[in-house]
Amino acid sequence: MNKYIREISRIFSISTLICIFPALVLAQAKSLDQIIDGKIQKMTLEEKVGQLFIVGFPQTKMEPELSDFITKYKPGSFLLFKRNVQNLAQIKALNAELYQAVYKSTKLPPLIAIDQEGGAVSRLPIQPAQPNALAIGQTQSPLLAEEMGYQTGLFLREVGFNMNLAPVLDVADPFSLSFIGVRSFGSDPTLVKDIGVAYSKGLMRSRVIPTAKHFPGTGNLRADPHSTIVRNTASISELKKKDLVPFEGYSSLGSNIAVMLSHSIYPALDKSKEPASFSPKISTELLREDLKYKGLVVTDDLQMKGSKQLLRPEIAALKAIKAGADIVMLTWSFADQEKAIRLVRQSVHTGEVSEAELNAKLHRILTVKAFANVYKKDPSQPLVVNAGSLSSKKYAELDEEILSSNIKTSLIPKVLPTKSAAKAKPRLPASVQRACVMSPSQDFLQSFKSATALKVLSYRIANDSDSTEIMQWSEGRCPVMVMAITGAKTAKLLRSLPKDIKGKMIVVNLSSPGLIPRERPYRKVIQLYFNHKDSGKKVAEHLNEILNNHSAQVVRSNNNNIATF
Repeated sequence: MNKYIREISRIFSISTLICIFPALVLAQAKSLDQIIDGKIQKMTLEEKVGQLFIVGFPQTKMEPELSDFITKYKPGSFLLFKRNVQNLAQIKALNAELYQAVYKSTKLPPLIAIDQEGGAVSRLPIQPAQPNALAIGQTQSPLLAEEMGYQTGLFLREVGFNMNLAPVLDVADPFSLSFIGVRSFGSDPTLVKDIGVAYSKGLMRSRVIPTAKHFPGTGNLRADPHSTIVRNTASISELKKKDLVPFEGYSSLGSNIAVMLSHSIYPALDKSKEPASFSPKISTELLREDLKYKGLVVTDDLQMKGSKQLLRPEIAALKAIKAGADIVMLTWSFADQEKAIRLVRQSVHTGEVSEAELNAKLHRILTVKAFANVYKKDPSQPLVVNAGSLSSKKYAELDEEILSSNIKTSLIPKVLPTKSAAKAKPRLPASVQRACVMSPSQDFLQSFKSATALKVLSYRIANDSDSTEIMQWSEGRCPVMVMAITGAKTAKLLRSLPKDIKGKMIVVNLSSPGLIPRERPYRKVIQLYFNHKDSGKKVAEHLNEILNNHSAQVVRSNNNNIATF
């Protein structure tokens, strides 16, 4: 049976490559590796060096400056940001133009990437809004994570992307001051590994390349390498027990994946104190040799301050390539990109970068491109565009299931109930007939009202709302109060309320857990971590359980998962 599966896979791989390289006449007896090696042998130096770069640009359509740059320097990959996205039709057209321009120039398809992590790091209009990584991690369900990866991949493919700069595999305590915050799946390395690997499998099912970041781990760092040079002082033992665990699991996924290097410095891993992007000990010895990683190695943006303060971008690009990176990222300046490409070309001419080393990188790049080619859409895939947004029935159901799972996690009792309590059906106390609900989010207020028979008095929190207004509005009106936290301002307003009002308050946190103090005098805290349009509805539907289980505190289990009880 395995023999026949291998033969089917071989034929499928060759068929895929024929779609990518239609100019080649391929013998079916050739392996995928042989086909790729044959293509590499026919490439010019300019074509080869261009494949080592992922570039950004400011345009929203194919203008002469961008077209001329592609023709002259032949970049193999692109990263798009919010600045490039106006609407779905526009971004789909732009990506098609990029594909055509690159294929015309190199006879190879491009990798077209975007940051679509979910939560605050989302570039595309997706409805309902995608949950952040922490909300997915709190479900503790690899099945839900894989399906979210798959649905995200379908959205990306719909508009021409074949690479996602996600998942974040940094292990971060959500209550700490880590700059990663809710972009991490959580504080337990094994959980982050399981959820991150599952999410990546989902992306790969949709033929989108996952890019795990930020190797070898930045979850314990407060400072952001985007704005400064950062040093990670963790010991080798700490890194192996925590930060490296998710990346080790991710490495098992094969060759059609990517890892993004951190710009942080790791003295325990490299005594020369080179940032990970420029460290052979980290990007080659640790990642490729120790973890047996076989996919692409990509740098973070070399125009970030964490890199630019140390080296000029073109010098940084050459140094990263020599250290082990397959693709270097430069996203903010055509002039810097041109300098870097010219310098790498020159370095190959002089032998500073060997032809064998260059070809090995190209082999990995073309292997990934054969897997993720976006020339044609699978006709069996459903339409995922609705009223100017990316959406589908399956995705909406998945998004709601993740929300429901987060609600249930917050309602897990601190101790096992007695037999009599377990048999009792949760119900509202007879005296509760009204609820005062406050939030800056109109969606939260409306969805809460739609799901309860209680009389709901709602208060839309404005930018200038203060505790006096809240006290005057709510005084003597409601035995139950609900306040949804959407950011730092609402959290500050919550903290300013008097103790007696806090004691009545059910706090629904739709933002970072760090906004709610660890020691909190509230009736209950529900940690949802993302502002779902139906979050008010879900809280109202579970109000019985919330009021019958009102001791709220954060506890840590033995495996360091954080749960709210």
